[in-house]
Amino acid sequence: MADRPAEGTMNRRKALKNMSLVLGAASSVPALAGLSAEAVFAQGKSIHQHVLVKAAASPTALKVFNPHQNETVAVLSELIIPQTTTPGARAARVNEFIDIFLSSVSASRRQEFLEGLQWIDSRSQALFQKPLVQATQQQQTELLTRLSVPNSTETPTGQSFFRLIKSLTVFGYYTSKVGIEEELKFEGWIEYQGCTHPEHQA
Repeated sequence: MADRPAEGTMNRRKALKNMSLVLGAASSVPALAGLSAEAVFAQGKSIHQHVLVKAAASPTALKVFNPHQNETVAVLSELIIPQTTTPGARAARVNEFIDIFLSSVSASRRQEFLEGLQWIDSRSQALFQKPLVQATQQQQTELLTRLSVPNSTETPTGQSFFRLIKSLTVFGYYTSKVGIEEELKFEGWIEYQGCTHPEHQA
């Protein structure tokens, strides 16, 4: 019988697999397609630094989303990457990450995402008589399953939106401090210093 791989080797394999997942997700986002691995992670780090600055200066401020849209994105991202033995997408502030990311893309791309959010609520309303954030977790999962199964009968708009938010969630999570250090196991691989503006320092 062959020796089992050492734990460190297994962790590296998992990290590399997850990094490949990040790059695959990034390649399906028009604004990130064609970027190198270094550029993808640098872009993610930059956005997360903005999240930390915003949190220090004005925790409730949003650039693109209204509060309902923000909560809908938080729910969706947590369904995609839920908390297990490590924090999930909500703890990694993926919803805020996506809000800042969308503020930097074209108006048409931003509108496409917002229309997808509207579609999700309309579909949830049709299926469960309530918007997504008010549905039960089982109902929320059912809707995402409808969108993600092979040969889905849901509309192209809904399927396209699910692919986009899934890609952005993976990109946001695995370039966050939580994702890098607790999932990818790269302690200190990217340094997050928080807000560096003198006016925000204690």
